[in-house]
Amino acid sequence: MIVYQSSDVALSFFNDIPAIGPRLPNKEDAIKVAESYMQLIDKLARGEKGNPRCRISFLKQTDGLYTLILRGSDMALETLSNLDELMLLRFKKGLKTKLFILTCFFNDQDDNVVCLALTEGVGAVLYSPG
Repeated sequence: MIVYQSSDVALSFFNDIPAIGPRLPNKEDAIKVAESYMQLIDKLARGEKGNPRCRISFLKQTDGLYTLILRGSDMALETLSNLDELMLLRFKKGLKTKLFILTCFFNDQDDNVVCLALTEGVGAVLYSPG
């Protein structure tokens, strides 16, 4: 599995579905952050009667990097910051099916970047219609 990474964010693909999330130093931190995402996404999806639809947008930061924002019917979440242009282009290109996985990544004992959705099944599959 190929993992594209920056210092803060990682991106991988599962059967052409992009999985994106913060890159954290260890598995324990990744699980904590992923659980907080799941709670926030649950609140975001409640307005859609349990259907996790969201709109995504990208806000350009003052340093030239981007922040990924998820918008539901009643709230917006700034989920990922410091996306560079190359990471952003890879992510957008992977949105062909309009599905993506929001998860976390961590460094294993051999300093390889590992996707929490793959190892622990922790992440949210989201549909973004437009």
